[in-house]
Amino acid sequence: MHKLQIIFFVSEAETPLIDDSTLFLEKKVEGCQMVLNTLADVKITEEIVLLDETFSDEIYDLVWLVMPGYYRKRTFEMGKYFGIFKSGKLVSVAGQRMQTNLFTEVSAVVTHPSYTRQGLAKQLIAHNTKEILKENKTPILHTNKGNPAIALYQKLGYTLTRDMNWWLYAKK
Repeated sequence: MHKLQIIFFVSEAETPLIDDSTLFLEKKVEGCQMVLNTLADVKITEEIVLLDETFSDEIYDLVWLVMPGYYRKRTFEMGKYFGIFKSGKLVSVAGQRMQTNLFTEVSAVVTHPSYTRQGLAKQLIAHNTKEILKENKTPILHTNKGNPAIALYQKLGYTLTRDMNWWLYAKK
């Protein structure tokens, strides 16, 4: 079996220069970056669980159910992931992915469709944000342009800072 090889680029405005004889554009997502200004006060009413590697398949399945595309099986290894369970089932998750010395990204914010509009993602974003602040880093996040969740991120204290594009290339 031949494994599909992918290359992932992130850019603010420019189109990546690629060898189109060996690569093809599988998907481009137009998005934006947001940076925390001041975290709003959020009451945590749910039990938020630090997820370890035993939950990696559940995280993957939930993210792909809600937001198929860029989350990979090993993305879990890039940072801490937190979840909320209902009746023993992982129903909402948010984690930390890209990290530098100054910034950490809140990522993979998803809630199972049967559990939306209950404030679960809001609580997980606030929790992740506080965890990042404890490390003296600035929380950032990325999302698709037009995502209705942008309003939630803004209510939590995040500010739009720039457009970002995600380019997913695959080998021909």
